[in-house]
Amino acid sequence: MDKITKSGIRVLVETGDERAVLALFDEDPHRVQRFLKRLACAPDAACHARTIACFRMLSRERSARMPEFFRETVRRSLWEMNEEGGNVAWSAPEIAAAVVAGAPERYGQFASYLIMAALDEPAFQPSLLAAADLLAEADPALVEEFLPELEFLRR
Repeated sequence: MDKITKSGIRVLVETGDERAVLALFDEDPHRVQRFLKRLACAPDAACHARTIACFRMLSRERSARMPEFFRETVRRSLWEMNEEGGNVAWSAPEIAAAVVAGAPERYGQFASYLIMAALDEPAFQPSLLAAADLLAEADPALVEEFLPELEFLRR
């Protein structure tokens, strides 16, 4: 029986067991990522926040070894934000920002694309503000040029 399950990942995320999430990620990164993306849309704010933190941790711990995997995660998040089929991946800005924040020296060039893609879309604005906080925490220069727009959205 496969030990990487949606419910298993959820338990690890909810208990904050990042080392176990990392170990499962090393076994099957795509499967773990898929379950984390689903959890990122959970209505439970605490679970959502811990899931985003897992994306950041995975990027920090594995981006040097798997740079293209995380680059593709950011690209897919940007694509989901621009997808016009009716599905709104409202957590996509935070997922992309978590990857960037985990390795800003490697993925920082995506920060402006991420902010621009979400700035004028009301559905993404709550996630964008959380994403901007993640980016600013990692490197304030990543959001500096967008501070006036972000402050306007916070009002």
